Amino acid sequence: MDALRREMDTLKPNVRKTLMSSQAINSMKKRILMIYLLVRLGLVYHFENEIKESLKEGFQKIEEMMAGTDDLYTTSIIFWVFKTYGHHISTCKHSLPRHVMTYFRNLKGNNGMYKKCLSGDAKGLLALYEAAHLGTTTDYIMDEALSFASTHLELLASDATCPPHLSLHIQNALTLSQHRKMEIVVAMEYIPFYEQEEDHDKMLLRFANLNFNLLQLY
Repeated sequence: MDALRREMDTLKPNVRKTLMSSQAINSMKKRILMIYLLVRLGLVYHFENEIKESLKEGFQKIEEMMAGTDDLYTTSIIFWVFKTYGHHISTCKHSLPRHVMTYFRNLKGNNGMYKKCLSGDAKGLLALYEAAHLGTTTDYIMDEALSFASTHLELLASDATCPPHLSLHIQNALTLSQHRKMEIVVAMEYIPFYEQEEDHDKMLLRFANLNFNLLQLY
C-alpha cells in the first residue's frame, strides 16, 4: 500500500497539471472531456476542487464551447458532465444554452430521422446513450436519442467486425447505464476498455490502475 501511494503521489501533480493546463476554449473542452475520463476511471475524488473550478468556469462559456463543437461525442460528453454535476441544461427549445438544443436537433436530417452517418460512430453513440439518460421529462428529443443510440449500439455490438473490448463495453452500457452504477463498478469496467483504446493516456491509465489496486487493498 505504501508503494502504491508513493507512486500515486508522484503522478498526481502531473495529472492535475494536465487537467488545469489552459484557459482557451479548445482547452476548456479538453478539460471537460478529461473530467469525464476521471469519472469513468474512478479518480474524481482526487481532484474535487479542480473539477469544481473547471465546471464553474466552463459553464460560463458553455455556449461558446457548443458553438465550436461539431461532433457527436464531444457534445454529448459536455451535456453529460454538466448535468451529472448538477448544472441545469435542457434541450427544450425555450431553454438556454440554445446551442445544446440546436446541436441535438441537428442530428436529424430533413426527413426527421437521425442521420445515417451517425449509426457507425460507436464512441459517439455511447456518449449519446449515456447523455440521453440524463434528460428531463420535457427533453423529448433525448428520448428519441436514447432509442436511436440503443438500437444502433446493439447492432454494432453483435457485428462480427466489432473489436471484442468495444463489444463488451457496449453490452455493459446497455445492461445498465453509467449513472446507475456504483463508481467502483464503473471504474472496474472502464479501465480494461480504456487500456485497449489506441489513444489512451498512459499516465492517466497508470494512475487509475494504481488507484483501483489501492482501493482493493482496503
